[in-house]
Amino acid sequence: MKRLILSLALLCATSSWAAPDWVRGEITKLNAEKAQVTLKHEASMGMDAMTMPYKLKNASLLKGFKPGDRVRFTAKMQGEQMLIDAMEPAQ
Repeated sequence: MKRLILSLALLCATSSWAAPDWVRGEITKLNAEKAQVTLKHEASMGMDAMTMPYKLKNASLLKGFKPGDRVRFTAKMQGEQMLIDAMEPAQ
């Protein structure tokens, strides 16, 4: 896990000048109280396709979403975890 986090940190650091990459995924769980969402997402950001929980920049990003919704999102490293800073319905 630490290797994954380090890899993501390096990836984010080297591409900080570029526009964020939007990643497509499907919501599997929501937890507004913890500002957390679990997403089944495509391969991106140096990671294979997987299902994993993410913290959200703000719980309001969950407004209007439910499990099963397809979304696109951007995420960045904050400390030792990935933080979703934007999320919208996938088109």
